[in-house]
Amino acid sequence: MNNLKYYEDSLAYDFNMFAPAQKAEIPKKGKIIDIPEAQKKRALRRKKAASGISGKVSVIVITAFILAMLGGNVLLRAQITETEQEIAKMEQKISVAESKLAAVNFEMEQKLSYSNLEQAATALGMRKMDKSQIVYIKANQDNKAVLGGGELSAENN
Repeated sequence: MNNLKYYEDSLAYDFNMFAPAQKAEIPKKGKIIDIPEAQKKRALRRKKAASGISGKVSVIVITAFILAMLGGNVLLRAQITETEQEIAKMEQKISVAESKLAAVNFEMEQKLSYSNLEQAATALGMRKMDKSQIVYIKANQDNKAVLGGGELSAENN
């Protein structure tokens, strides 16, 4: 009976972990190629040049971004200042209108005061009512009201 067959052909269980260990292959080292000094220096110069250019570009981009932010800030502050000045002008106009309204109200109150009404009434020939102007009428009939044409409008029995 071949036990290795059971190790290799088993479908239900993995018996490979119980199989004898195999020797691991050691990878062979590749050939080491020496790069001449001139090529090393050339590659180093290219890296430095590329890093120098990218550094300069990044500095320029960052500077442009900062300048744009400062310009936007200045613009927004200018708009805020203009709006505040417009608000101050409107508040001044409102205070002038309120003072005019107060003056007109004061003038109207003076014209409508009781003493001014009395003066205007006396100037028109009017006078205060006295007891001689009161006329009392006694009626022994039921209370009723008669219109100008003699019609009876209301009666109280």
